[in-house]
Amino acid sequence: LKQPPPARYSGGPLAQRSRLDLVPRGRSQTMRAVLGCAVGVRASAAGRSGSRAGRAIGTLGDARARSAAWRPHRLGCLPATAERDGGVKAVGQGRRHFARAVVDDDEPTYASGDLAGYEVFHHEKPFALATGAVLPEMKIAYETWGELSAKKDNVILLQTGMSASSHASSNAGNRAKGWWEDFIGPGKTLDTRIFFVICTNNLGGCYGSTGPSSLHPDGKPYGSRFPRFEVFDQVAAQFKLLDYLGICKLHAAVGASLGGMQSTCAASRFPDRVGKFVTISACAKSFPGSMAFRHAQRSAIMTDPNWNNGDYYDGALPENGLRLAREIGTITYRSGKEWQDRFGQGRLSEDRIGLQHEFQIEKYLSHQGKKWVNNYDPNSMLWISKAMDGFTLELPGKDGKPCLKAGLAAAMQPALVIGVQHDVLFPVWQQKEIADSLRAAGNKNVVYYELDSTYGHDTFLLNQITIGPAVKGHLEQEPGGAKHLWEEKSATFHDILQGVGELTSAPDMMRCIFRALAKGTDSAPQHELLSATKLLLAAGGLHDKRIDGIFKHKFRSQKQVSMKEFLEIREDLTSGVLETYLP
Repeated sequence: LKQPPPARYSGGPLAQRSRLDLVPRGRSQTMRAVLGCAVGVRASAAGRSGSRAGRAIGTLGDARARSAAWRPHRLGCLPATAERDGGVKAVGQGRRHFARAVVDDDEPTYASGDLAGYEVFHHEKPFALATGAVLPEMKIAYETWGELSAKKDNVILLQTGMSASSHASSNAGNRAKGWWEDFIGPGKTLDTRIFFVICTNNLGGCYGSTGPSSLHPDGKPYGSRFPRFEVFDQVAAQFKLLDYLGICKLHAAVGASLGGMQSTCAASRFPDRVGKFVTISACAKSFPGSMAFRHAQRSAIMTDPNWNNGDYYDGALPENGLRLAREIGTITYRSGKEWQDRFGQGRLSEDRIGLQHEFQIEKYLSHQGKKWVNNYDPNSMLWISKAMDGFTLELPGKDGKPCLKAGLAAAMQPALVIGVQHDVLFPVWQQKEIADSLRAAGNKNVVYYELDSTYGHDTFLLNQITIGPAVKGHLEQEPGGAKHLWEEKSATFHDILQGVGELTSAPDMMRCIFRALAKGTDSAPQHELLSATKLLLAAGGLHDKRIDGIFKHKFRSQKQVSMKEFLEIREDLTSGVLETYLP
């Protein structure tokens, strides 16, 4: 058989809300629904985890410039992407993309080469690293969900694992499902009715953030010249983004795996800027077992002849090494118990010819390895895994020796620590160590959960039923919970109903809605106008989908809407009340 040509590296930046579920059918029902929302504040703030999964739609819009990427049909140089340059200007730059691998499983696409719709924060000044090196400039790709409150006090920073993109969930810029799709949205774990969620691609990554595949000032990829960095630098880069967005303090930092290391780091190193934190399947100090696995992964890549000491961007991709590295990683992401239940000793066929794949587990691992080829930059794996190996939050104790109790002494925020008994990569004793060290340091608000999920390390990706309610409860319960956010939401809709109660004119009603949501400014959030419009016009028989269509046609991806623009849809809305909706 004719052998296909070797894959060529095709790296570079890769491309990548919601309504209140109140749909009453009459004026009195409308009043009861909104008042019910106000009464429900107390229950939500108490951390009730069994929330109703309402009908969710993707909110339209984000007026800020977003990058758009071409979907590559073949490998090679592709058209430029437009990146948001520090909020000032959009710049285009010829870059090459990873091709998307076709997969046949339902597992989350944690690393994917077909992303679009992310934004890019450009830090144009030199960025000093903890290793002593300096990046002349830095870019961080990020995506957001929900709406930032007027006080900017409802922000959740979602921190990711080693190979994740910023595309944690679908949004207006990218309708594709994200790797935490079931956890983000109205009524979900990270409830976008009240929270503004930010997720970044890590420093050192290859999905829009500065990493080894990025261009050096000389116009060539960094490759082997990319400086070493630490996990702390990844966190510091995220806080530079928060500075740019004008966010002084997070409601919470939430992360799993490397992201859990980062959330604990954020709480201990930026204590005044983090209200709560959640760490799942992570550690406060890397241990030799996980370091050994990552060493084996790096060895697989670095012994591939095509690796070329990290400077392979103009030649063949070290795909064999990358494939093997991913297979090794997959062994650590799941548990033997799950594979026994899932595959056992099942065979692909009874034919035993040569050394070809004979067992189902072999085919599964091979498939996982192939998914990474042209989807993830090998150098990103090398540099980020090295940062993970050197991670520790220890500081000198009273005896001068490194001590986690001393290192976590500043992390006095309410903390949720979750471990999984079948986790091979981050053994459960490491999460217990975090919880014990926090308590020993004096933190009185530490909750530790230990799960027996056979999904192992990947439980945080695959088991929403066990992870979701615990995280949601922690984020919304007091102290430092979401009671004030629910109260603000309730007060807003109370003002709307109080104002429109005696109005019969559609323009006057729309003006009242707008003023209540604009709060003295010249524009109001589109998603809130949409929710309020549905709430009030449902009594007149206008179907939700018809209202969705009107807003989408008129406002498209606008994030904010002026009163003039809002009033321009009056005729469409009022005429629709008298029509029979045919889906």
